[in-house]
Amino acid sequence: MSDETTRADTDPAPPVPQGAVRLTVLGGDPAFSQALRRGGARLDDAEPGPKQASAALLAQFHYGLASARAGALGDVRLIAQLIAAARGEAQPVFWPQPDGTLVDAARPEVDPAGLPDLATATAYRQAHLTALARLLTEAETLVLPLGTPALLADPDGGQVFPRPPATLLAPDWPEARTTARDLDAGFARLWAGLQALNPALRLCLIVLPAPPGARAETRASHALLAARAADWARGTAQVRHDPVLDALVGRLLAPGGEADADRLASLVVRLCGGADLLDLVAGAAPDADTPDAATDRKRRAKDPERRARRKARAEARGKTAKVMCEDELLEAFSK
Repeated sequence: MSDETTRADTDPAPPVPQGAVRLTVLGGDPAFSQALRRGGARLDDAEPGPKQASAALLAQFHYGLASARAGALGDVRLIAQLIAAARGEAQPVFWPQPDGTLVDAARPEVDPAGLPDLATATAYRQAHLTALARLLTEAETLVLPLGTPALLADPDGGQVFPRPPATLLAPDWPEARTTARDLDAGFARLWAGLQALNPALRLCLIVLPAPPGARAETRASHALLAARAADWARGTAQVRHDPVLDALVGRLLAPGGEADADRLASLVVRLCGGADLLDLVAGAAPDADTPDAATDRKRRAKDPERRARRKARAEARGKTAKVMCEDELLEAFSK
């Protein structure tokens, strides 16, 4: 980097409030991570950028856009492959470019300029995976924003990779299919890998909204993903997914934003951190910036009797109670 591009021309980061919710985020829209920070979250950062670099330059190379420089991800199969690589179970794949450089196929948008040779590219990726493994081992709550990105399928190795920007040369591989069976297998592998690294880790799944003007096929894929995420959460301890949280995140990321975006971001942070939806609707949950919030959240999350009572209550009320809660929340943020 030149002296001109490494000037410290950004304001210091705002102080983290006492009792802030600690979250780890992999992938997703960078605006989502920014909104979580505005809402009072303390986001883990496994790969902080050079302090002297400008904000624009850091963002160009994906520093600070999530908790690791892993790209947009979004698909459970991509995340499962990433976790397997962090555990040393997968070999890196690089795409040669016409100028002789190599691009990391698993995250082509992170370093679009490529790396000069195989030794450098391999060392660079290994440093990323080492930082990622440490991050996941120490994380408390991992937030995974999910979507339906276009993927390329390696017909020989069986892996999937993000479709690269048009400026990069990639193999002529077919587009990966997305079926319920594919998604289920990807999630099973993802969860097994996370459990091997950190058995106490809590997982929060968020299905991001389909892009504006998306084709019918894309909307159908999002609906399938949301249905599968709900099933994964129902059948797996320590995994959460809530369509209300999906809807609130969708509103937070909508073009133009919300009139009270900071308040909405604070609510999203508390839900991601494990706050109970019914408690928030009733106003009984502690504020995110109080010293006892994190302690109370952990205590409630570990109380099996409380969880069992909530589950029985929700099953008894059926879907009506859930819809009413969603309507109340969405109506509150429309005022």
